[in-house]
Amino acid sequence: MTTSSAADPGLPAAPLLIGATLLLICLTLLHFHGMPRFQPAGQLVTYLETGPVRLQVSAAETSPGRIEIMHPRRGETFVRVEARLAATAIARGERRWQQGRLVAIQVGPNGRLRVDLPHVVARLNGDRASRVYRATFRMAEDTVAVLLRAEILRTTGTLDLQGLRLQPLAERPGFSGGSRFIAGGWLLLALMISVWVFGSGWHRRWRPGLVYVVAAPTLLLSIAPAAVTAPLRLGVARNLDLAGMAGESGRAAEAALSTNLFSLAKVGHVAMFATVGAVMVLAIGWRRSGGARRLFLTLALSACFGLVAEMLQLFSPNRTATLFDVSINLISGTGGVLIATLGLLIWNRPGWSRY
Repeated sequence: MTTSSAADPGLPAAPLLIGATLLLICLTLLHFHGMPRFQPAGQLVTYLETGPVRLQVSAAETSPGRIEIMHPRRGETFVRVEARLAATAIARGERRWQQGRLVAIQVGPNGRLRVDLPHVVARLNGDRASRVYRATFRMAEDTVAVLLRAEILRTTGTLDLQGLRLQPLAERPGFSGGSRFIAGGWLLLALMISVWVFGSGWHRRWRPGLVYVVAAPTLLLSIAPAAVTAPLRLGVARNLDLAGMAGESGRAAEAALSTNLFSLAKVGHVAMFATVGAVMVLAIGWRRSGGARRLFLTLALSACFGLVAEMLQLFSPNRTATLFDVSINLISGTGGVLIATLGLLIWNRPGWSRY
C-alpha cells in the first residue's frame, strides 16, 4: 500500500513509509527464521511401534484404501507430525487428489472434521523411496483431536507407512511477545499509510487512494485467519468445482473438497495480485520521458506488496507463508503490471503523451 507514494512528487512521507516497511520486513524475517520458534510441550507420541503398515489398493477394489489413527488433543497449541513413507507404483489419477497421501485433519466437537483446514503431510505417486515427511500446524481452539489418515484415493498402488510420531509444541518464551511487538509495528504502519492516503485525497492527489482501495481489501483477505474466511471459501468451493467433486462421496469427497479449496485459493491469489499490479500502473502512469524507470518502479513495488502480503500470514492463525505462494504473488503482480502497461501502450498509440 506504500507503493503509489513514489509517483507523487512533494510527498515527504513516502520515503519514511517505505523505509519503515523495509525495516519491518527485516525484523519479521529475523524473528521467524533467524531464531528457533518451538520447543517440546509434552510427551512425544509414537505410533506403529509394532511395525510398518502396508496399504495396497488393486484395480479390483472400488473403495478407497486407508489407515486411520485418532490422536486426542491434550491442550497443546502446535503439533509436529513426522512420518516415514514409501510408495510403490501409485498411479497418477485424472485429478490431483487421486493419489496416495497422508493428511492430518482437525476434529471438532461432536466428531466434526475440519476438511477446510487439512494439513497435508505428504502427497505420493509413482515410486518413492522411503523418507521422512514433516508438517507443523496450529490447532484451532475447538479442536479435540487430530485424525491422521494415510490413504490411496481413486487409484492403485502401494503405500508403506513405516513410522509415525507426533510432538506437541509450544512457542519458546519471548517468541509470542516479539511477535506481538512486530505485529504492532505493522499495525502502526498500516495506520500511518491510511492517514497519509486520506491526507493525499484531501489535497486532491487521487493516485495513492486508487491503489489503497484495491490493495487494502486484497491484503485483508490475504492475512485474515483461516477460520474467519472459511464460510466464504466453502461457499465458493461448493459452487465452483475445479477439482472434480461432482458425484463423489465420503473420503473422496473430502479430499476433492480440500483440493478444490487449494485450487481456488491459488486462482484467487492470481486474480488479486494481478489486479493490484494493474492498478499500480494506472496510478503511477506513464510518460514518454522516464517510461522505463516508471515501469521498473511499478514492478518493484508490486513485488514488494506481494512479498509483504505473504509475510504477514506468519502472524495469522492457521495461515502458512510458503515460497510457492510468494512466487504466485510475484508472478501474478508482474503479469498484471505488464498487461496493464501493454494496454496503455495500445490505448495511447503512437505515444504515451496522455500520461
